[in-house]
Amino acid sequence: MDFELSEAQKAFQASVRVFAEKVIEPEAREYDEKGLFPRETFRKMGREGYLGLTVPAHYGGQGLGAAEYGILCEEIARASAAYIHNGHYQTEKMLLHHGTEEQRREFLPRLAGGEWLAATAVSEREAGSSFSAMASTARKEERDYLLNGEKVHINDAAEAQVINFFALSPQGLTVFLVDRTSPGFRITEKMDPMGLRASPIYSFRLEECRVAEGRRIGEEGQGVKVFFSAFNQSRIGNASCLLGIARAALEKAVAFAKSRRVGKNSVADFQGIRWIVAEITTRLEAASLLRYKAAWMEDSGKDPARETSMAKLLAGEVSLEVVSQAIQITGSHGCYREAPFERYWRDAKSLCIAGGTLEVMKNNIAKQVLG
Repeated sequence: MDFELSEAQKAFQASVRVFAEKVIEPEAREYDEKGLFPRETFRKMGREGYLGLTVPAHYGGQGLGAAEYGILCEEIARASAAYIHNGHYQTEKMLLHHGTEEQRREFLPRLAGGEWLAATAVSEREAGSSFSAMASTARKEERDYLLNGEKVHINDAAEAQVINFFALSPQGLTVFLVDRTSPGFRITEKMDPMGLRASPIYSFRLEECRVAEGRRIGEEGQGVKVFFSAFNQSRIGNASCLLGIARAALEKAVAFAKSRRVGKNSVADFQGIRWIVAEITTRLEAASLLRYKAAWMEDSGKDPARETSMAKLLAGEVSLEVVSQAIQITGSHGCYREAPFERYWRDAKSLCIAGGTLEVMKNNIAKQVLG
C-alpha cells in the first residue's frame, strides 16, 4: 500500500500550484468582488490542459484520472475555488459515458481546449436534489424536441456556449445539449451569491426551445443514469476544492502564528494555539486521505458512491472548521475583508451546499450502510 503521489502526479501538482499562484491568486479577489467570469484565465486553463484533464487524448484531453482531477481542484482552490467550473467537467464526463461518437468529436475538443464552456442545469425552484419534483419538460416533435422549463442556481449559464439541460420526457428524466444562443433561451435573473462569485449564477427559462434529437445525451428516460455517471468525479472535485480552501487558510494562519510576537513569544508558542493547529491538521489529513481513496476507487472501476459522499461530508466539515480556526488564530488581523478568510469561508460554505448538501451526503452514506 503506497500513500505517495507518483513522480508524475507530484510534477503535475507543482505545475498547477505555480499556475494558481501566478495567474489566479493575483486576480481572485477582484473577480470575487465584481462577480465576473474570468474568461481569459479560463482560456489559459484550457491551454494548460486543465479543462480536459480526464478527457482522452484522441478527443483533445490529457486522459488522466480522478486522482489528478482531485489534485487540480485542490491546487486551484488554494487560490480560488470559483475557478473550478464543475458543470463543465460534468458535461465532459456525461458525454464520455453516454454521448454518441459524433457528440464526443464535436464537443469534447472544444470543451477540453477552453474554446467552449459548458454548464449543467438541474436545479429548479421546487426541485433541488429531488428529480421527481422537476417541472421542466421535453416534448418530441418529429426528429426534434421542444424544451420548456425554468432552471435556477445555474453557474455560468450566461457565459457557457452549451448547457446540458435536464427535463422530463414521456419516458422519464432525459438530458439535452442546448446551445445558449438557441431561440427560446432566456436569462431571467443574474443572482447575487454569497460565494464562488467568479462562477456567476443565473436563472434561465426555455420556452419551446427546439433541439435536434442528436443533441440528446443517452436514451430517453436515462437522465438519472447520465447524471450519476459524472457525480462521483464531481464529488471528488468538490471535496478537493474544500480541502484546497482549508490548506490555504491553515498555511496563512500558521505563517501568522510564527511571525506574530506577543511579548517575548510568538503566537505559535502558546499551547492553546498549538493544540488547535494539531487538531485541524490531523482532521485535514484524514479528509485528504479519504478523498484519495475515493479517487482511487473511481480510477480502479470500483463503485465509490459511499466514499465520495464520505469525502465531501468530511471535507466540508473540516474546511469550515479550519477557516473558522484560522480567523481565531489571526485575531483582528483576519477579520477584515482585505484578509482572504472571509472569501474562503463564503466559498467553503457554498461548496457544502452545491452538488448535494452535507445532509444529503449523510443520507447517501446511511443508505449504503443501512439499506
